[in-house]
Amino acid sequence: MKLAETRASYRFDCYSTRNNTITTLSSLTYSENAFAPPKANVIAWYSGGSVGFKKGQRSGYEAGYQCAVRIFKLLEEHKAQNGADGVKVDLYFRGFGQGREALKTALMATEGDTIRDTIKRVIDRTALKIGGTRSKKTRRL
Repeated sequence: MKLAETRASYRFDCYSTRNNTITTLSSLTYSENAFAPPKANVIAWYSGGSVGFKKGQRSGYEAGYQCAVRIFKLLEEHKAQNGADGVKVDLYFRGFGQGREALKTALMATEGDTIRDTIKRVIDRTALKIGGTRSKKTRRL
Protein backbone atom coordinates (compact mmCIF):
# COMPACT_ATOMS: atom_id res chain seq x y z
CA MET A 1 0.00 0.00 0.00
CA LYS A 2 1.44 3.34 -1.03
CA LEU A 3 1.65 6.35 1.26
CA ALA A 4 -0.72 8.37 -0.95
CA GLU A 5 -3.41 5.71 -0.59
CA THR A 6 -3.41 5.90 3.22
CA ARG A 7 -3.39 9.69 3.52
CA ALA A 8 -6.60 11.48 4.36
CA SER A 9 -8.00 14.04 1.95
CA TYR A 10 -10.10 15.87 4.57
CA ARG A 11 -9.77 16.83 8.22
CA PHE A 12 -12.85 17.06 10.45
CA ASP A 13 -12.20 18.92 13.72
CA CYS A 14 -14.59 19.00 16.67
CA TYR A 15 -13.63 21.55 19.33
CA SER A 16 -16.04 21.21 22.22
CA THR A 17 -15.91 23.40 25.32
CA ARG A 18 -18.31 24.00 28.18
CA ASN A 19 -19.66 27.05 26.36
CA ASN A 20 -19.76 26.11 22.67
CA THR A 21 -19.03 23.48 20.02
CA ILE A 22 -17.10 24.35 16.85
CA THR A 23 -16.80 21.90 13.96
CA THR A 24 -14.49 22.53 11.00
CA LEU A 25 -14.04 20.70 7.71
CA SER A 26 -10.70 21.25 5.93
CA SER A 27 -9.19 19.84 2.77
CA LEU A 28 -5.61 18.63 3.12
CA THR A 29 -2.80 19.15 0.63
CA TYR A 30 0.50 17.37 1.08
CA SER A 31 3.96 18.57 0.09
CA GLU A 32 6.66 16.47 -1.55
CA ASN A 33 8.45 16.17 1.79
CA ALA A 34 6.96 13.15 3.56
CA PHE A 35 7.81 14.59 6.99
CA ALA A 36 6.18 17.99 6.49
CA PRO A 37 2.71 18.43 7.98
CA PRO A 38 -0.15 18.78 5.49
CA LYS A 39 -1.59 22.20 4.71
CA ALA A 40 -5.26 22.51 5.71
CA ASN A 41 -7.61 24.75 3.71
CA VAL A 42 -10.88 25.39 5.56
CA ILE A 43 -13.95 24.46 3.51
CA ALA A 44 -16.62 25.21 6.13
CA TRP A 45 -17.12 25.62 9.86
CA TYR A 46 -20.15 25.56 12.10
CA SER A 47 -20.61 26.53 15.72
CA GLY A 48 -23.52 26.41 18.13
CA GLY A 49 -24.31 30.03 17.30
CA SER A 50 -24.06 29.67 13.53
CA VAL A 51 -26.64 26.85 13.50
CA GLY A 52 -29.17 29.05 15.31
CA PHE A 53 -28.68 28.61 19.05
CA LYS A 54 -28.42 31.60 21.39
CA LYS A 55 -26.53 32.22 24.64
CA GLY A 56 -26.45 29.19 26.96
CA GLN A 57 -28.03 26.86 24.39
CA ARG A 58 -24.85 26.97 22.28
CA SER A 59 -23.14 24.65 24.74
CA GLY A 60 -25.93 22.09 24.62
CA TYR A 61 -26.11 18.63 23.18
CA GLU A 62 -28.52 19.57 20.37
CA ALA A 63 -26.24 22.38 19.13
CA GLY A 64 -23.34 19.93 18.81
CA TYR A 65 -25.59 17.44 17.04
CA GLN A 66 -26.72 20.04 14.49
CA CYS A 67 -23.12 21.11 13.82
CA ALA A 68 -22.15 17.50 13.15
CA VAL A 69 -25.10 16.87 10.82
CA ARG A 70 -24.27 19.94 8.71
CA ILE A 71 -20.65 18.82 8.27
CA PHE A 72 -21.91 15.33 7.35
CA LYS A 73 -24.03 16.86 4.56
CA LEU A 74 -20.96 18.66 3.18
CA LEU A 75 -18.94 15.45 3.27
CA GLU A 76 -21.74 13.63 1.42
CA GLU A 77 -21.60 16.29 -1.33
CA HIS A 78 -17.82 15.92 -1.64
CA LYS A 79 -18.22 12.14 -1.68
CA ALA A 80 -20.72 12.43 -4.55
CA GLN A 81 -18.35 14.70 -6.52
CA ASN A 82 -15.10 12.81 -5.92
CA GLY A 83 -16.42 9.26 -5.63
CA ALA A 84 -16.35 7.06 -2.56
CA ASP A 85 -12.62 6.33 -2.90
CA GLY A 86 -11.67 10.02 -3.15
CA VAL A 87 -12.90 10.98 0.31
CA LYS A 88 -10.84 9.93 3.33
CA VAL A 89 -11.36 11.76 6.61
CA ASP A 90 -9.34 12.17 9.79
CA LEU A 91 -11.58 13.02 12.77
CA TYR A 92 -9.97 15.15 15.50
CA PHE A 93 -11.60 15.70 18.90
CA ARG A 94 -10.60 18.48 21.28
CA GLY A 95 -12.22 19.31 24.60
CA PHE A 96 -14.74 17.69 26.93
CA GLY A 97 -18.02 19.47 26.12
CA GLN A 98 -21.42 17.98 25.32
CA GLY A 99 -20.83 18.50 21.60
CA ARG A 100 -18.19 15.76 21.60
CA GLU A 101 -20.72 13.13 22.69
CA ALA A 102 -23.30 14.59 20.31
CA LEU A 103 -20.93 14.15 17.36
CA LYS A 104 -20.22 10.54 18.34
CA THR A 105 -23.95 9.86 18.59
CA ALA A 106 -24.66 11.53 15.23
CA LEU A 107 -21.91 9.45 13.62
CA MET A 108 -23.45 6.21 14.92
CA ALA A 109 -27.02 7.29 14.04
CA THR A 110 -28.67 7.24 10.61
CA GLU A 111 -27.21 10.68 9.77
CA GLY A 112 -23.70 9.21 9.84
CA ASP A 113 -24.37 6.08 7.77
CA THR A 114 -22.80 7.41 4.57
CA ILE A 115 -19.88 9.10 6.34
CA ARG A 116 -18.86 6.32 8.73
CA ASP A 117 -16.93 4.31 6.13
CA THR A 118 -14.89 7.35 4.99
CA ILE A 119 -13.37 8.01 8.44
CA LYS A 120 -9.88 6.51 8.52
CA ARG A 121 -8.55 7.78 11.86
CA VAL A 122 -10.04 9.16 15.07
CA ILE A 123 -7.59 11.28 17.05
CA ASP A 124 -8.08 12.91 20.45
CA ARG A 125 -6.11 16.15 20.78
CA THR A 126 -7.49 17.20 24.17
CA ALA A 127 -4.83 18.85 26.32
CA LEU A 128 -4.90 17.55 29.87
CA LYS A 129 -3.92 19.94 32.61
CA ILE A 130 -1.98 18.37 35.45
CA GLY A 131 -1.43 20.98 38.12
CA GLY A 132 -0.48 23.95 36.00
CA THR A 133 -1.60 27.54 36.17
CA ARG A 134 -4.71 28.99 37.71
CA SER A 135 -7.95 28.47 35.77
CA LYS A 136 -9.87 31.23 34.05
CA LYS A 137 -12.66 32.88 36.03
CA THR A 138 -16.14 31.45 35.61
CA ARG A 139 -18.26 32.80 32.78
CA ARG A 140 -21.43 34.74 33.67
CA LEU A 141 -24.34 34.81 31.26
